[in-house]
Amino acid sequence: MEYKVDGIIKFQEDKLRPAHPASFSSPSGAQITLNSTDDNDLAVGITLEADSEANAKAMAEIELNRISNFLSYFHNIPISGNRITRMVPISMTPEGNIVPTAHLTGHGYLTAKASVVHGLGPKSVEELCHHLEKEYPDDFEDVVSRWKEAISAEALALGKYLLLYRLIESLFEGNKSNNTEKLTEWIKTKEPSVQIYYCNRRKCDITIYTRLRDNIHRKQKQFPFREINNALPKLQNLVKQAIGEKLEGQQEDFGKI
Repeated sequence: MEYKVDGIIKFQEDKLRPAHPASFSSPSGAQITLNSTDDNDLAVGITLEADSEANAKAMAEIELNRISNFLSYFHNIPISGNRITRMVPISMTPEGNIVPTAHLTGHGYLTAKASVVHGLGPKSVEELCHHLEKEYPDDFEDVVSRWKEAISAEALALGKYLLLYRLIESLFEGNKSNNTEKLTEWIKTKEPSVQIYYCNRRKCDITIYTRLRDNIHRKQKQFPFREINNALPKLQNLVKQAIGEKLEGQQEDFGKI
């Protein structure tokens, strides 16, 4: 049976507003349309085939999560969450008319934060559709999901920092010590002026990013909150570069639209 599912993707303070509705076919075959809501979140329309309402709901949730993950990755933008707002199984009468037979609604989100709206021009909307209809390797989709989780964490910068560091660390192979050395050398090539420290415990050089991560786990009289806040945007940029290079090899095709 065919199902028409409506959903919503909620942004945090930064929001995206497409110049016109974005329509594409997902790798699963679902037909999807994205459009702005009055409060500059994204309304998602999904048409798909499923053999039961439960399967239709599960498939639609997968599509909503996938879109949320890639929007977050392509545009460096946090996502508050997503949900299904309405689901309608439809059938055709002998005369060819569509008959809705049921519907499902979700719970709303509350928000009172001021927002900044970033417009997407026609070319950016076209590129967004191109990216969202492509099929990607499972490991890439998994890392992009972790990326969205990291930059969307609504806790202190400390939580975002730890999630981002764990993600970039996981992109470098080897044992724990060798892992750190490889990561240090890679960061030095991307940020030649990065602060370097010698780590007695590891018997090797580490960057300020590793040093701050290590300090998070130690009891200190003066916790480096300011340093972590200052380093967070640079670390996020480094993670984005590492994902593009390690998983795709063609960074320019997976950067910010």
